[in-house]
Amino acid sequence: MTHVGLDIGTNYTKATKDGKNVTIFPSIVVYGEEKDWNLTGKSKSTYVGEEALAIMESLENVEALRPLHEGRIIHKSYIELAKYAVQILKVKPKVVATGLPVKSSKKEREELSASMKSELGVDVLVFPEPVGTLAYMGIDTGVCIDIGFGTTDMIVLSKMEYLKGDTMLVGIDWLFDNIEVTVRNKAGITLTPEELTKLITDENYEVGRIRSGRRITVKHEEIFEDYRKLLKSWVERIASRAKLMLEGLSTTIVDNMVLTGGGALLPGVKEEFENAFREIAEIKVPDNPIAANALGYYTLASAIVEEVKEEEKVEEIKEETKEKKKKK
Repeated sequence: MTHVGLDIGTNYTKATKDGKNVTIFPSIVVYGEEKDWNLTGKSKSTYVGEEALAIMESLENVEALRPLHEGRIIHKSYIELAKYAVQILKVKPKVVATGLPVKSSKKEREELSASMKSELGVDVLVFPEPVGTLAYMGIDTGVCIDIGFGTTDMIVLSKMEYLKGDTMLVGIDWLFDNIEVTVRNKAGITLTPEELTKLITDENYEVGRIRSGRRITVKHEEIFEDYRKLLKSWVERIASRAKLMLEGLSTTIVDNMVLTGGGALLPGVKEEFENAFREIAEIKVPDNPIAANALGYYTLASAIVEEVKEEEKVEEIKEETKEKKKKK
């Protein structure tokens, strides 16, 4: 039975069909308008992923949709991204395992499952987002703080049983929004989250725009000091909320404390969290924080699919035994 691990985040979508290789593309959908000229002979009404990002970075007046806002699925672009992920994986899965924020409601989970089953013709498994990372790392008891673009999700597990969790409406976006204000004030241009990510993480990266008949350029060194100043207060805010969730827990549970998501890869983040939790536990980070949830969803789906197969075999044996007894 073919299955897919799918992590549709606010900023990036991650998908795997084998639990090893992960396809990553921007979680952006652009619904295009009819153009005055068609030079390629092809016409599209919907652009997804890298194509959508290219349009978004080239034109400022297009409507670029992201599927999640403040931890909620807000429109059908979520399904467009799921379809696109399956398409580029070149697979027809029977099961898609995915995740939603910890504090998403049962109704939201059921609606997502129904929509994906209707549109993709698959069975759907929905997990709380950070569980994917813990499953990927082979941890069944521990704590995971998953810093995504739009939310930060936290979960506590004991032998793969959910104990408690939380969703903060504070993610990388809070940090980027404040940096972008600085860039607009200094240079007068607007940057996409993807451009800001590259500016912060790549010392040689720069972004250019044409403004008032001249070329405007923003470089890494021009924003990095502002980033460092904002980083400390951002981490303190997340760490304070996490400590409230950990209050009263057994120390054996927090021995495995994991930091994951795109936020874990930003410069200085791991060090700031290590300082914040130095009296509680050592901070662990998976080898691939961005893809860890998708890989973990695949792992969980594999285990469930195998369990179902075993149950089906048992039922078949029971039926065969009954038939043999009837013949006797």
